[in-house]
Amino acid sequence: MSELSIQQTLLLAKEGNEVIREEFIQNHKPFIIKVSSDICKRYLTWGNDDELSIALVAFNEAIDSYRPNDKASFYGFAKTVITRRLIDYFRKESKHNELPLTDLETDNDNYDYDSRASFKLYKVEKQNNEFAETVQNYTMTLGRYGITMEDLVEVSPKHRDSKETLWIVAQTLTEHPSLLSHLTKTKLLPLKELELLTGVKRKVLERGRKYLIATALILSDPEFESLKSFTQIGSMTRERS
Repeated sequence: MSELSIQQTLLLAKEGNEVIREEFIQNHKPFIIKVSSDICKRYLTWGNDDELSIALVAFNEAIDSYRPNDKASFYGFAKTVITRRLIDYFRKESKHNELPLTDLETDNDNYDYDSRASFKLYKVEKQNNEFAETVQNYTMTLGRYGITMEDLVEVSPKHRDSKETLWIVAQTLTEHPSLLSHLTKTKLLPLKELELLTGVKRKVLERGRKYLIATALILSDPEFESLKSFTQIGSMTRERS
């Protein structure tokens, strides 16, 4: 999504187009996860961590508060709003006392919240822009397979062993060009071949179909390299290296 189209989308959302607003928020949930997880120093998941609910409200607030005439990147601005709201939340929750709030506060004091972006955040904002564009492209790619980002939240394995098993299957799929070609051309998993190669039962493969496809797309396409961090694929890769 280009900066111009983002500006137009934000304008429509601010003018009361709830469909556009909801679609924009849904498409940026991975961005919200990444920003919030970085702040909290741990991986967060929807439905399990209150911090994500706080961040989601903050992102929605950022849509209404953002002023494009200030020439600040929306993503840098949204990150600042999320950070400030989470800091407020941490202050109210004693269990978060171990987090270095002073560091977070110092970083945000250097950002002109009301008018212009600080030059020192340029690189961060650029990365956020690039990440958001990658997420947008990934969302569109998933759509060709009939999968949404919401589907991934629902079907993502809850147990580490199950997730690792499916990751191994996805890795096997990407290591066999003929199988990967079958997937990209037919939009279907080569279940029989994967069962023979991995020993994982067909029923398990069918149940994990959406997660397998989503993981295989990230593993096989360099464009989606940056998405490994919030899917936890990166940590699995390091453990096996």
